[in-house]
Amino acid sequence: MFYILRSYRQSWLLLVPAIVAAVFVSIKDNIDDWPDFLDESIATVIGAATGLLGFILSLNLNTALSRNAEGNANFNAFCGDVLAFGMFVCGLTVDNKDEDDFKRVKSNIRDLLLAAPQVCKYTFRKGVDVDLIPVRLKGRTSDGKRMSEKLYERNKEMYCLVKEYYDIGAMEAIMLALGNEMQNLTAMKVFGDNNAFHMSLIGKWENIYSSYGNLGNIFGYKFPAVLDWMLDICLGIYLILMPYGLVEAKYHSIWLSFIVAYFFLGLHIVAGQIGDPFQPGNPNGKSQYATVGAAAEAAQRAVESLFQKDTTIGLDNLNCDTPKLEGVDLNELPGRPSGMEKLSRERRIEVNNIKY
Repeated sequence: MFYILRSYRQSWLLLVPAIVAAVFVSIKDNIDDWPDFLDESIATVIGAATGLLGFILSLNLNTALSRNAEGNANFNAFCGDVLAFGMFVCGLTVDNKDEDDFKRVKSNIRDLLLAAPQVCKYTFRKGVDVDLIPVRLKGRTSDGKRMSEKLYERNKEMYCLVKEYYDIGAMEAIMLALGNEMQNLTAMKVFGDNNAFHMSLIGKWENIYSSYGNLGNIFGYKFPAVLDWMLDICLGIYLILMPYGLVEAKYHSIWLSFIVAYFFLGLHIVAGQIGDPFQPGNPNGKSQYATVGAAAEAAQRAVESLFQKDTTIGLDNLNCDTPKLEGVDLNELPGRPSGMEKLSRERRIEVNNIKY
């Protein structure tokens, strides 16, 4: 309930039916020659409008839920493609003579991948400011304000490249910079003579841009303004006429009108908000509906951790201690799966030598 009331730009309309109800009751009580034939006529209009608005608002809410689910699913796919690209790059190696250049290219790719989730999110929210592209979350203030390291602080070279080509689109500039770094990897011959690895990396680049394109297809389309205006006008007329059907309840019609208006206007407000998963939320409070903010930050943390471990540890020649089982009752460990004894008897299969 309070989520709808906090949408003050629209929720103030809930007071209109309550005020109109008080006016209608006062008119009916103080004007003796009020035309009673309006009672049946307005009741007919209210009944027809109730059914029509109930259907349209429910349809809008269903559409909003679908857009929210599809938006989150496609953004999660986008973040997964970004992380997969980073995994592939971390698995590449180069000769010692090109080690410094290779590290520089990997650092550039890392920073571009760190910027990609936030650039995608802000593209569909309110637009991207290149100077404010965050690549690492450093924490939050007490009021939930994000404290982050910016791209220009981490990597000025990539910042300048993205800013130079910003006019083609922020995400397009990120993808162009990634393509340029892929070409640098090719020049270093990190793929060897096997073109399959080169094509695989290009495929992962295409997957990132494809997921971004799917989001553009979903949220790039705007509903015709004439439909929004028509719904708003119909809902406004309904909120004004609806209290007239409750005047028999006298001044109880004031709070009754408020409740009925809450049902219809609430559906309209929720449908308008929930259909956009790119809206900002309160990081210190409970989420009212699914947004992409958490997925973007999780993708950044995963990419940062991936490249950091690749730099300090690497993927080869790892030394890991095995768990010590001293003091552990081996009888409590998982043994042979239930049903194996019966299966061995029925199928005459020797299972004694199988290790679990």
